[in-house]
Amino acid sequence: MRTRPKITQHPEPAQPAATVLQVDPGRFRVDPGLPTPLYYQIRENLRELIRSEDLPEGALIPSERELSDIYGVNRLTVRQAITELVNEGLLDRRRGIGTFVANHKIAHPMPDLAGFSERMLRTGHKPGGKVLSLTTQHPARSVAQALKIPLDGYVVSVVRLRLVDDEPIMLETCALPADLVPGLRAEDLDDQSLYRVLATRYGIQMVEAEEVLEPVSLTGYEAQILDTEAGRPALLVEGIVYTNERKPVEFTKSLVRGDKARFYFRLHRTGDADPMG
Repeated sequence: MRTRPKITQHPEPAQPAATVLQVDPGRFRVDPGLPTPLYYQIRENLRELIRSEDLPEGALIPSERELSDIYGVNRLTVRQAITELVNEGLLDRRRGIGTFVANHKIAHPMPDLAGFSERMLRTGHKPGGKVLSLTTQHPARSVAQALKIPLDGYVVSVVRLRLVDDEPIMLETCALPADLVPGLRAEDLDDQSLYRVLATRYGIQMVEAEEVLEPVSLTGYEAQILDTEAGRPALLVEGIVYTNERKPVEFTKSLVRGDKARFYFRLHRTGDADPMG
């Protein structure tokens, strides 16, 4: 008879030991008769246990040896499943301690023209930011085209590290036509909302945006700034933001850690339904 695995909540420092949770071993299941690889079945099974909070945030999951016994597979198969969930940010492997269910990813509602700070406050998190550089320069061709300014014009280019609950989550680079933001300084944007500064100081209201999302992998430089590992998945979000006169005022590129964030879309159909769709 297999021993029921114990899932222990990892205790915070200087706190009493967490409650020991019991998970029905029948919830850990795979079907060797399916054509789907066993590591993939284990990965999806663990994902569902996390989603249903049978394995809650901060819980210590069974060891690789325990899981290999429970699933009836070898440890390398279990390790592959766990490694992929670690890379996705659902599990957190701590050397010499064990593997824990990671903190939940931050949901970014899309489409939503609220700035980063406003979105984080809405979801109950503390936004933060640090300006890494602020320069005035001629725009690259793609930036000039996006902002509809000449190549010999000037943009204010701002690179910021964005934080959520004091943890780095986004590397953001934005370009603004320099003539729209005279006197803008780096200290104006440390832990401040750019959209609020644009509205209150310059009378610029952002009302429309176009955005494109693309999955990428972090380079060594990007990973170092975001305090993670090179090659980890990320989302590249490129966008142009407009005023109500359809004047482009911001071109931005944001790299968002894939292990710390997810994007939420709510869509609705416009016009008549397509009978062929």
